[in-house]
Amino acid sequence: MPEKWVLQQYQALPLRAKITMTQARVREWYDHWNGNVYVSFSGGKDSTALAHVVREILPNVPLVFCNTGLEYPEVQEFARKMGAEFVRPKMSFSEVISQYGYPIISKENAQAIYYARRIRNGAEGFQTTARKRVEFEGQRPQSAEYFKRGLLLGDAGKKSIYNKEKWLPLCQDSQ
Repeated sequence: MPEKWVLQQYQALPLRAKITMTQARVREWYDHWNGNVYVSFSGGKDSTALAHVVREILPNVPLVFCNTGLEYPEVQEFARKMGAEFVRPKMSFSEVISQYGYPIISKENAQAIYYARRIRNGAEGFQTTARKRVEFEGQRPQSAEYFKRGLLLGDAGKKSIYNKEKWLPLCQDSQ
């Protein structure tokens, strides 16, 4: 991460210098990937500004808009007017909510609730999923009880990141 003074120097540059630096980075990225790139276009101000900068120097770079079905019709229309290619996720938003739960407060808490529900409800396949996650984090679970305890209690008696007592009511099935 750059020092604070470096960031302050960048902020003090004239707009034209910032645009030129951005275009140089875009060109480097384009060349590095042999032109196999696109702009992830949300229709917001940041991706619109990037699309404008990219198209000034590389007009054939496509814009790709992910239509989750939650975007306002005006945003979708704007993406069409900008010439964006539309893609859709494999799962609808309601399917994501049904399978993984709603991302409450943060993704970390949503993930904790996801795993806690499977511990509490004894969901089929949870042991394998939890084992893979624990192994991915560099631990080696010895038994189902080991990782149930580890996910809730953590190591050396400290609470684990999955122990979110204030969100415990959300771990219960809502049916």
